[in-house]
Amino acid sequence: MGRSKALNPELSARIAPASFFQVWQWSEVFDETKPIELELGAGDGSFLIQHAERHPEINLLGVERLLGRIRKMDRRIHQAQLSNVKLLRIEASYLLKHLIPRGSLKAIHLYFPDPWPKKKHHKNRLVNTWFANQCHRLLIPEGVIHLRTDHASYFEQMLEVFSQSDGFTQTSTPSSLLDLKTDFERGFNAEGIPTLHASYRCAG
Repeated sequence: MGRSKALNPELSARIAPASFFQVWQWSEVFDETKPIELELGAGDGSFLIQHAERHPEINLLGVERLLGRIRKMDRRIHQAQLSNVKLLRIEASYLLKHLIPRGSLKAIHLYFPDPWPKKKHHKNRLVNTWFANQCHRLLIPEGVIHLRTDHASYFEQMLEVFSQSDGFTQTSTPSSLLDLKTDFERGFNAEGIPTLHASYRCAG
């Protein structure tokens, strides 16, 4: 597999993988070898950029499906002169299943995924048993999945899925992490809607 390329290495954090059909080597994505964290559905990059600024000792991959959001994040990353962040436009489930090396992620962040509120659409929710199995496969031993939502029903499903998984134990979310809010989250909190959050540690 050839090395992944930034669309413009000097100006862009966006990557264009050499292959979408082979498991990556992280050395083909990031220039420096550091622990790797993944944010699924990075939105406008509010959390991703703050987290990268506070933790230059890690590499972060932000994943988003919408091109407009990718472009906005890319501009903000360039303005912040961050070298430890890469962006990829892709469906989260495909990335998890096909591209990420087993046991290579320090943390996965999933904040405010689409709740698909209608009961007939619950099958479309990302967090399910399959998702938990993929997280367990991709996290390093003691790696952590961090979850946030404003939707009570979806939060109950998240708790049920991970509490029933033999591969995870619930752990506290660091306050330093909760301090980093997305624009979406700040808007909901301002309206009096609380953030529901949980973290689960991979048992290895």
